[in-house]
Amino acid sequence: MEFEAFRVIAQIAAGLAGFVGILLVLQDRLARLPRRQMLGFLQSSIGTLAFALLPDFVFSLPITPELGWQILGGLFGAYHLFIYVFFLSGYGDFRKMPPIQATVCIASIPVIGAKLALGVGLFAALAPNIYHLGLLWTVGVSIFFFVQVILNEASDDAHKVGKK
Repeated sequence: MEFEAFRVIAQIAAGLAGFVGILLVLQDRLARLPRRQMLGFLQSSIGTLAFALLPDFVFSLPITPELGWQILGGLFGAYHLFIYVFFLSGYGDFRKMPPIQATVCIASIPVIGAKLALGVGLFAALAPNIYHLGLLWTVGVSIFFFVQVILNEASDDAHKVGKK
């Protein structure tokens, strides 16, 4: 099985992870960025990178494709659930989040559920599609965090110019 689309997603995720790494090095300058948001960005990017490359390894093992997708779906779903719970634990509830962020969190629930269902053996006929959706979703979340960081920088620059 060929995973070219997964490799492209991995390249995007690696670029985003590298960007957040640079941001973390420059942390004193970026102290105004929420740490939880930066960690969410890093976790999403690195997770997407890892899970985009993992199928090449899993399908090189002497197991059936059904079992391979089940393993991949379960691991990916568990990882996504972990970073979801970690991110939410900083807010307490959705009402404390900006509306767009709450919408992304709520929309993540069925994606996580589909991957976990795949992990327990459901939706085997749709396994590659569910896994692909999961990759697209997590790279999308990384891009969402990336845009938030950029817009935060841009709004800060605009405030500085306005004060001069």
